[in-house]
Amino acid sequence: MRLAACSAVFIIAVGSTALVGWFTGSPALIQLLPHLPPMTRNAALCFMLCGVALWILARGGPRWTVVACACVVGLLAALTLCQIFLRLDIGIDELLGSSYIAVKLVRPGRMAPVTAACFLMAAIGLGLAPRTLSKLSALWLGIDGSIIAALGLAATVGFWGGVMLAALHTAVSLSVLGIGLLALAWHVDDDPVGTPPWLPASAAIGVVAITMGLWRAVVAGGHSPFALLPSIVLGGGCLMAPVLGLTVYLAQRAHTQAAALRRSGEFLTEAQRLSRTGSFSWRVSTDTVTYSEQTYRTHGFDSTLPVTLDLIATRVHPDDLPLLREMVRLARGPGSDLDQEYRLLMPDLTVKYLHLVARATRDPEGQREYVGAIQDITQRWLAEEALGKVRSELAHVARVTSLGVLTASIAHEVSQPLAGIVTNASTCLRMLAAEPPNVEGAMETARRTIRDGNRASDVIAGLRTLFVKRAATTESVDLNEAAREVIALSRSELQRGRVVLRVELAGDLPSVAGDRVQLQQVILNLLLNASDAMHEVDDRPRQLTIQTAHGEGADGGGVCLAVRDAGVGLDPRTMERLFEAFYTTKSWGMGIGLSVSRSIVESHRGRLWAAANDGPGATFSFSIPREAQVLAGNLDAALATPMPAD
Repeated sequence: MRLAACSAVFIIAVGSTALVGWFTGSPALIQLLPHLPPMTRNAALCFMLCGVALWILARGGPRWTVVACACVVGLLAALTLCQIFLRLDIGIDELLGSSYIAVKLVRPGRMAPVTAACFLMAAIGLGLAPRTLSKLSALWLGIDGSIIAALGLAATVGFWGGVMLAALHTAVSLSVLGIGLLALAWHVDDDPVGTPPWLPASAAIGVVAITMGLWRAVVAGGHSPFALLPSIVLGGGCLMAPVLGLTVYLAQRAHTQAAALRRSGEFLTEAQRLSRTGSFSWRVSTDTVTYSEQTYRTHGFDSTLPVTLDLIATRVHPDDLPLLREMVRLARGPGSDLDQEYRLLMPDLTVKYLHLVARATRDPEGQREYVGAIQDITQRWLAEEALGKVRSELAHVARVTSLGVLTASIAHEVSQPLAGIVTNASTCLRMLAAEPPNVEGAMETARRTIRDGNRASDVIAGLRTLFVKRAATTESVDLNEAAREVIALSRSELQRGRVVLRVELAGDLPSVAGDRVQLQQVILNLLLNASDAMHEVDDRPRQLTIQTAHGEGADGGGVCLAVRDAGVGLDPRTMERLFEAFYTTKSWGMGIGLSVSRSIVESHRGRLWAAANDGPGATFSFSIPREAQVLAGNLDAALATPMPAD
């Protein structure tokens, strides 16, 4: 916009100077030199009005003044062209007064045809710009400014050949006006990615205008219009115009693509920074690791350092190094996709939680390459941990509240029957101790005692039903799928306990008949117990293995699931008490989980047991019959039941 404003100041100054020359009788101000033609009064007025309109647009002034100036300029230019081509005399040549300066003019105030055409185009462009400052108006201003600047340049070049299309300062001012319109168009079409679409046409128009000016100068110098030299000038210029336009278009296209790519990269960088997600690639054959800027920032590495697996290992939390080694081992093996959560121990001893996801691909050389993303999930992890603590506290409060309600209900409902039992027993004793004993009364009192006792038993049974779950539903259960769902639910808890989980599920495992929710409750309880058993293990990896296989059953064809840990192991002296209610080896435990688990397994006609490992830790296993065995047993039981008589 500064260029547009400077152009406006220049043409206002030129137009004002010419008008002052006309009204003060100073030929030097309107002719520059005695042998040159002068700038007409109407042209000077149009330059002033165009300069004012351009200045207002550049400075953001009132738009109605721009329209008013454009209308006056357009009217003067259109009437002048009508006079020239229709050979009329409308009287606008003496609009600003009669001529009293002896100058070389056909008419005292008549503009040259080229000047009038330029002012008409400028008026249209300036008149439309205030209404629609859009891509379309920018295109019009760009083409309009290019033509005006080109015609002004051609008129200026023509002076050196004696071909005077307009006064010299008129031609120069037209060039400056065109440049101002181009600057305004560039501002309106301000796009950080693209470049103006009118730029190639503008360059081609400029070359054509210069070519025509040179050609006319050569012809005016005494050469025939189609002699060798004028033909070379004309043909070369006409050939250069599309070549230059195409060159500008290709350069503009390359610039647009480069700017779009750069902006896309900026968007990606900003998105990675906001989401705390960085990208990386790893060529397995050469161990070449490439990090994005955000990934460098996440790990706290200097972006100039080459990334290696050893460098990454220096930042990984010592307790999670087995996870890293296991992930690298799997990546070098079959080449499956990676999905792992691990921690970083930063130099300031803070801990970051990361989630890595990568897909195995092939590089251009056909070698395996992993491309993926690493997200910093520290805030989410801390929030989940805090939420887990709150849930645990709420669950504890709920259990305590439930026990309190149960106790208060039993105390309230049973107190009256117990009081009746005591009263009736005392009365019965008194009746039996009387002389003679009141046997009939004692018997009635004993019957009332029995009645109150039954009432107390019914009250307790009724309250107990409030805390009993609904009857289990029997369905076909894939024990492998049930185990996978439990692993997915408990993954965050196992990660929090730094447990390295190994899953070994049999591929041809038959289905079992039972309650899916109850069986998953057993699996979850065994997993969490195994994790708790390794809570204090720091001298070896906290390895936990869950596996399924064909196991024990009614005919040796049942399904078995085992959970093996590397914890503190089992004490042989307390092995038999593990499944007793309220017995626990944990200071924070309640001793209910294994007892409930055994009840669930036994309700499914199975068996739950524990055994010490050859090395550290223990293995808890349960086995239940296959679905076919359960159905066969149910059918045998139904056949063994006698049919009712008719």
